[in-house]
Amino acid sequence: MPAGPPCPSSIPTYYLLTLHIIGGISIPINLIGFYLVWFQSPKMQGYKYCLCYLQLVSFIAEIEMIFICPAFYFFPLIGGFNVGADIIANNISSHHTMTLYVFVFTFELPSTLLCFIFRHNAAGKVDQKCFSSKYLKKFSLVLAHFLPFVTAFCFWNSRLTAKERMDLVMNNWPQCAHWLKFPAFEVYDYHLNPWLAVVGIGAFFVLFMVFSYCIFLGVQTLLILQQHRKSMSRQTYQAHKNALFRLVMQIVLPGVFIVVPLCICMFVVVQGDVHLQEFATDTMFFVSSHSMCSCIIMIISNPKYRSVLRKKILRILGISAKSKSNRRRGNTVLPSQPRIQ
Repeated sequence: MPAGPPCPSSIPTYYLLTLHIIGGISIPINLIGFYLVWFQSPKMQGYKYCLCYLQLVSFIAEIEMIFICPAFYFFPLIGGFNVGADIIANNISSHHTMTLYVFVFTFELPSTLLCFIFRHNAAGKVDQKCFSSKYLKKFSLVLAHFLPFVTAFCFWNSRLTAKERMDLVMNNWPQCAHWLKFPAFEVYDYHLNPWLAVVGIGAFFVLFMVFSYCIFLGVQTLLILQQHRKSMSRQTYQAHKNALFRLVMQIVLPGVFIVVPLCICMFVVVQGDVHLQEFATDTMFFVSSHSMCSCIIMIISNPKYRSVLRKKILRILGISAKSKSNRRRGNTVLPSQPRIQ
């Protein structure tokens, strides 16, 4: 049977090219972000390690998605084809690379939680009477760091056998049968293997619990700052408030790049709309750029980072801030001074 929706006869050439362009832009931006956090944040103390942890995990997940496992999905069929380099696609199964991606990607959850806990602890030093259970924080961190291992284990076990893949495709998607001969093609089904359902339901439950706790910590941190605003210096208050605001923006906006595409893909799978296959797959461009988005927000929301980056760019271009101010001063017309007789 000839190929037809949702399985194309060949992978569009623009797909991998677009992912590589995103990766080419993302790598230098993330490297600049690491440099600014590590070398230009002396007053952050331990918080810079939390930010580096958060940024490193999202960066590795992005690189893995772009270069190691750039999958072209065949929604509403839960499957796809690894369009990465032949040395990877032909020697490492798509199931292995997807399991690795799931493992790395879920580490973004504990790294986010760690940042919120650090901000809450910093504000808690102002109010010793605030409700802050160190045991609850430690338990939530252990649970969140346990999630990637559990998720990867469940996803590893969600693989179908060769016969199950053959029967699933031939009985439900015969137009995709020619893709079965490629090792880089993989397909899943939660009816045939419930481990896939365990991954989805379990991850959603833990995700909801951990992010609810992050929201609680963020709101309580803000309340502590508001209650003790008069007893704090204006500089200290603004430092705590701005750090919390930057963290929220660094999580929320890139989170949209993840949540919205996943909701679109889920809608296509549930509705079974084969004509939206390519559109749903192209939304992965946003997911593959979430680390870059997070890094850009972190840089532009921090005045010190903006200042350092501007000076570095001007220095590279051979323009110093001093010469610029001298030119500006030279162009200024000074009023004439009266002569002293």
